[in-house]
Amino acid sequence: MLTDLKNIDIKGLSGIYDPESRDSFISFYLNTKSLDNKFVEKRKKGCKYVLKGNRELYENFEKTMQKIEEYLDKNRVEKQQKGLVIFASDIHNFFRAYKLGLPLKNLLIVDTSPYIRPIARLIDEYETFGLVLLDSHRAKIYIVSSHKVKYKKKKAKDIMNRHKKGGMSQARFQRLRKGAINHFLKDISDGIEKLFSEENITKIVIAGPGNAKTMLKNILPNNIKFKIVDIINADFDESENIIVSKSEEIILKDEKEISEKNVSRLKDEILKDGLAVYGLKETRDAVRNGQIELLLISKDYKIRGWICEKCQSVDTGAKKKCPYCGSKTSQVDVIEELIEFAERSDTKIEFVENNPVLNELGGVGGILRFK
Repeated sequence: MLTDLKNIDIKGLSGIYDPESRDSFISFYLNTKSLDNKFVEKRKKGCKYVLKGNRELYENFEKTMQKIEEYLDKNRVEKQQKGLVIFASDIHNFFRAYKLGLPLKNLLIVDTSPYIRPIARLIDEYETFGLVLLDSHRAKIYIVSSHKVKYKKKKAKDIMNRHKKGGMSQARFQRLRKGAINHFLKDISDGIEKLFSEENITKIVIAGPGNAKTMLKNILPNNIKFKIVDIINADFDESENIIVSKSEEIILKDEKEISEKNVSRLKDEILKDGLAVYGLKETRDAVRNGQIELLLISKDYKIRGWICEKCQSVDTGAKKKCPYCGSKTSQVDVIEELIEFAERSDTKIEFVENNPVLNELGGVGGILRFK
């Protein structure tokens, strides 16, 4: 069964680490549509070569990889599956596997904690949304999550389509037909409000032929109406895959526009000396203190540094021992550590693509809850 991204306990994963700063966790990301055994063997060989000087970690790597490979042998790739994520450690008796309907970049990372950055990016990009496809007498209501249809409901009503000879007047017929359509759309509106509120849907796409979609928008309650991202023309009988893909493109475009607006918001707060931080050091301190409401990260930004898992101090550069508590440190991607701190404090994370302003500000910044 495929895993819905929003059901992955990323906050829980962000709090898992080796207190002795040992590289004892394996994070395995696999694109199941283009299996690359050479990649896996090359990464295994490289990791074992590096770990061979530490018998405990070498044995942990071998045993953990054995468990991962046993899982791969026993669990077939599902029909709609495109990716697989496994976090595991034999020393810590820890194993989590997630089958995804999204393609992934192949990664095999050995670190002091599960490497969650790719999952955090997917959660940011593939937000669960509602899709309504309708004409004057039929409707399909979808909830799309993690690149797959999570829920679908069909509704239809027998509405008069033509005026037979010898019957009522044309004008009366049209009034009755219009009333039937309005009643049908009101029923759809009530269903949408109930379902999308229960599922906490924040973005909606409405699609279909003719003007029924506009009529539906006009009768939707305001708390649902403001969530509409776009209204598009589409054939009601168009392939489900096509209409869902079109809607996903709209949602992804909207997400990018929101990212740009949030960078503009960050700029405004900086100019006013308001609720904003930027640059690695200031952002790191604020996110550790739980001050940040929204963390903005340049999508491909990475910076090497160190972390002390004992006292959770983190900084750029290289240090063998923590300057604060004297414990052993580990080399890390500092941005990954910021993401983990943010997840622990329920901070929303947004990955921003190709924004020169954020890049100039140091690649990271945040809108603060308080100063």
